[in-house]
Amino acid sequence: MIARGMLKVWVLKLLSEGEKTGYEIIKEMERRIGWQPSPGSVYPLLQMLGEEGLLSARPEGNKVYWSLTPEGRRRLEELWEKRKEWLRELGIKEQAVWKAFDDPNHPMLLIPRMAHLVREAFAKGKGREAFRILEEARDRLAKLVEEK
Repeated sequence: MIARGMLKVWVLKLLSEGEKTGYEIIKEMERRIGWQPSPGSVYPLLQMLGEEGLLSARPEGNKVYWSLTPEGRRRLEELWEKRKEWLRELGIKEQAVWKAFDDPNHPMLLIPRMAHLVREAFAKGKGREAFRILEEARDRLAKLVEEK
């Protein structure tokens, strides 16, 4: 499970890129790191950040678009600096997830994205084919590493 403090930083970071709905935040996290936070985590967090003055809400129809306030941008900058300390304490997997927000094209992000795709393949009854593809990729990588 992702710590609430980390989710807070990631939500602020995503909103620094432009306004989004809670649903868009959930889907963007799934796309970037292969993990989809629950609505029960995201929506109360958005409300709390709004009450703290870090976010502003713009209702439109049945949706609410969230954006950073100037105070939210300042807080994100503070938290983003602290991430350097956190990264030193984390393992490789967690570091790769954090790098998703520094560089969405970082090669280490292929792993959580692939895990997400495999899960989707299983849900659609295509698990065997997904495993065949992964085994083929593993074998090709092993050969690449063995080459002199």
